[in-house]
Amino acid sequence: MARLARPGGTLATFTSAGFVRRGLQEAGFTMQKRKGFGRKREMLCGVMEQALPLPCSTPWFNRTGSSKREVAIIGGGIASALLSLALLRRGWQVTLYCADEAPALGASGNRQGALYPLLSKHDEALNRFFSNAFTFCLSALRFIARQI
Repeated sequence: MARLARPGGTLATFTSAGFVRRGLQEAGFTMQKRKGFGRKREMLCGVMEQALPLPCSTPWFNRTGSSKREVAIIGGGIASALLSLALLRRGWQVTLYCADEAPALGASGNRQGALYPLLSKHDEALNRFFSNAFTFCLSALRFIARQI
C-alpha cells in the first residue's frame, strides 16, 4: 500500500491489532486508533504523510545491464531456432546449446511437420492470434528458404 499511496493518501482498517499498526507505521503511514465501527471498540486510521523512497527490487535475480549483445539459448527445437534467427537478425551473437548432436532431431519423433493455424468458431481473439502467427510464420519460412 505504501508503494502505491501518494502523500495525503488515507487508510482505515477494522482491526486495531498492534502488529498491524506497527507494520503500517514502518511502511510510512501515520496511524491513530479511533472509535470502532458497529460493535467494534477501536479501529485504525492512517495517512501517508510523505512519499517514501522505496527500493526498486524484483523477487527474481535481476542482472545488471550489459552492452554486449550475446546470448546463449538452450534447446534445439523450432522455438529456439526461431528465437536464434530473430536475435541474429537484430545483430546479436547467439550460441545454441542442444542435447542432440544437431538441432531439430527431437521433433516429437516426426520426420516431417505440418504448419496450420488453429481456428475456432468460439474465440475471436484466439483466431486473430493464430491467424497472425500463421502469417508471421509463413513470412519467416519464406525468408529462411531464400537463405538456403
